[in-house]
Amino acid sequence: MICPTCKTDHAHRSHRKGVRERLAGLLAYHPYRCRQCGKRFLQFRYGVPRSAAEATSVEREIRATRTAIRWKAKKRELWLYGLGLFLLMLFLRWVVTLGSGSGD
Repeated sequence: MICPTCKTDHAHRSHRKGVRERLAGLLAYHPYRCRQCGKRFLQFRYGVPRSAAEATSVEREIRATRTAIRWKAKKRELWLYGLGLFLLMLFLRWVVTLGSGSGD
């Protein structure tokens, strides 16, 4: 979340404090607090995302970094699932050959 005061990507969801923020929560507004400047602000939950052309260079860099991290995690998962499947197939082949060899 981008802080409207200092324009950094250090804002995070915050707990609701007071009647104002609780009522705003009923209207789909959530409180955020910036780690950089400490400013609290309300942001509409279903905000209209900016298009790629309107995004700042920092937002584009953050999006690219997050996409790369997600892709790296997916590749690691695919490798682990593939390795697990390969080991399962080896084990099944060993069990089948063990069972057919003792029948003579």
